[in-house]
Amino acid sequence: MTQDTLTVLLIGVDERMGEELTVDEGFIVKRADDLHDLGTEPLPDAVIVALNGHGPLEALGALRARIPDAAVLVVTEPGQDTDGTVALHAGAEDHLVADAIPPGLLPRAVRYAVAQRRMHHRLATVDDATGLPNLRGFATIAEHHLKMADRSHTPVVFVFVRLENYVDLAESLGAEQGAELAADAAEVLLEAVRDSDLPARIAPDTFCVLLTGEAAGAETLVLSRLVEAIAQHDAQRDQPRELSLSVGSALYDPEQPITLEQILNTAGRRLTDQ
Repeated sequence: MTQDTLTVLLIGVDERMGEELTVDEGFIVKRADDLHDLGTEPLPDAVIVALNGHGPLEALGALRARIPDAAVLVVTEPGQDTDGTVALHAGAEDHLVADAIPPGLLPRAVRYAVAQRRMHHRLATVDDATGLPNLRGFATIAEHHLKMADRSHTPVVFVFVRLENYVDLAESLGAEQGAELAADAAEVLLEAVRDSDLPARIAPDTFCVLLTGEAAGAETLVLSRLVEAIAQHDAQRDQPRELSLSVGSALYDPEQPITLEQILNTAGRRLTDQ
């Protein structure tokens, strides 16, 4: 299996530290003199930063603000282990001590740190029970689609599906049965949407589907397929777990733009009113 080529930004570290990465075809190495000189896109997959007088919290804060998805490896001088420990507790993926890095370790450490960061990012953006994007993961993609809609002057349709009485049912059934109920709803939803659409679980009892492509007719198609999928779900189970769903929709009009938060809040109120 071939490995990804990773972009690594070195900030304030000794020239020699990056030599192993520079000669390795699996890395693209960039350099910056200071935390305030991080350059421009493409953003790095990993940052190796020498604290060099910067407080670990200051360094982590500056990096997360500018490049939140990058893995961070901090480098301290010998005898400054406390700063490294603080950095790890603050969210750095690794702590290295200058002049004490065995040959061959740095490339492995960078790859491991990037894998850790990506795993944590995935866990933070995916709903455990359904495998669908959660609100955080959905918002990132939806914001991108709204920007594209602004450029192309094309409306975007959102379909909302709420599991009625889910909170009460989850409490009475227990956490495991509640998760299975949510997974059933997600399965039905996936049967109804097109491959190009983006479904997500944006709240414990609420799903949202961003309908991509031509908006005209897409909402009606998905809603009709949703009814069919529920019927098929009930027919296939020996003891079907009843799904009571409320459905609504919202249209994003580039000529009268509103924020994603406004769209979600308005749809939530409408579903509640229903």
